[in-house]
Amino acid sequence: MRNLTKTSLLCGVMMLTAFSCEKDKNELPVEFKMRLLDTLGNEKTVFNEGENVIFSFVINNSTSEDMYFAGMNNIDDFFRLYKLNTSEGDIDLGKPYKHIFCEYIGALRIPANGIFKIEIPWLWNENQIYGYIGCPHGSYHSVTSPLTKGYYRTAFTSSFKINNVQTEEKHFEIKFTVK
Repeated sequence: MRNLTKTSLLCGVMMLTAFSCEKDKNELPVEFKMRLLDTLGNEKTVFNEGENVIFSFVINNSTSEDMYFAGMNNIDDFFRLYKLNTSEGDIDLGKPYKHIFCEYIGALRIPANGIFKIEIPWLWNENQIYGYIGCPHGSYHSVTSPLTKGYYRTAFTSSFKINNVQTEEKHFEIKFTVK
C-alpha cells in the first residue's frame, strides 16, 4: 500500500510538471503594448484640439535571439477610433490607414533585445516617416479630419503569431481626451 501511495504521488508530480511545461512552451518572452503618442514621440492620453495623435503598437523582444512576427488574427479593429458620448451615441470614425500590411509576405523580424513597432498618425504628415509595413510612403493613409474636443476610444482584441506560436487573445484599449 505504501508503494502505491508513493507511485501515485510520483505520477501526480509528473503530470503537473508535464502540464506546466506545456504552458511554458506556449508563452513567449515578448511584451505587446498599444499607446498614443504626440508628434514628438511622447506617450499621452490628453491632446489639444487639432493636435495629431499617433497610434503606436510595440512588440518588445526581451530575448537574446531574433523572433519573427507572422501576423495577428483581428486586423479589422486595429487602431479603429470611436468618439464617445455624442448626441448620436458613440461614433465610429474609422481607422487612420487603408492597408496596414500592403505587400507583406512571410514574417517580420523582431531583433534580439529589440522592438518591432507600427506607428500610424491620425492626420497624414508627408514630412514624417511612420512605421507602415510594405507600403509605398503615403499610399496607405485614410482621409481623416482633425479631432475635435471630446472623449475617444481605440481598442482591439487579437492573438498574435510569433515564431510559429499562436498566442492567446489579448485585449488592448486606450481612452483619451481632446480638449
